[in-house]
Amino acid sequence: MTTMQGIKYQRDNAKTAELQAELSRILGRVAHVYGISLPAGFSCPGALDCMTKVARNTGKVTDGKLQKFRCFAASMEAVYRNLRNLVWNNFDLLREAKTRENMLAVLMATFPADADAVRPGLDGDFFNQSYFDAVMDLARLNPSVRFYAYTKSATYWIHHMDTEGIPANMELNYSEGGHHDALAMARGLKTAKVVMHPDEAAALGLEIDHDESHAINAGPSFALLIHGTQPKGSEAAEAKKRLDREGIKYAYTAKK
Repeated sequence: MTTMQGIKYQRDNAKTAELQAELSRILGRVAHVYGISLPAGFSCPGALDCMTKVARNTGKVTDGKLQKFRCFAASMEAVYRNLRNLVWNNFDLLREAKTRENMLAVLMATFPADADAVRPGLDGDFFNQSYFDAVMDLARLNPSVRFYAYTKSATYWIHHMDTEGIPANMELNYSEGGHHDALAMARGLKTAKVVMHPDEAAALGLEIDHDESHAINAGPSFALLIHGTQPKGSEAAEAKKRLDREGIKYAYTAKK
């Protein structure tokens, strides 16, 4: 590659707003939290329960055959054309880079110098081993920055963990509801489970993460409340109606 372009890092995202506020309080200044976004579904080889794809040009939503709830990121892609352009441009650049080394160069070319925290997979996931490895390299090259991610790509995680180890400044969370749940459980990976109501989380002995604090910090597995636009008549849609009736907060405030 003769000319190295860099991806677009996102700031001021609804998913990280409360984390940014908390880090700002801790640091005593405005914290800078960034995300790396790729197209939902198309970059998610491990997805099952949340599998959703949004057509690049039209924004049409296609739900997975085994889907239990619609991916929040996909719902946003369907609404915001600028977001679709961003995620697909990032995806194109990384796939064109192909190798771990070139992907790292793409990630580093536009890495924000003021970053306090970065969430790879803000939308999308680790789509192959080379990309997973490149993100781990990115964390190693920026030891003062905190990295964290949700992923259903347990195989890439475990391979890197077993061969090179996960960087100390990277906190990974396996997102339940994918092809590799059994493997993740067998290896004792920290997990995040989407639940339909706080009572479900309580029955499982899981705390609910409302502000990304469980995700970015080391600790036990946890739960996330169902959120985002859900297919009409689905169990997830009915669960959201119940949360609304009971005045239970679950939604992000859209910022794209």
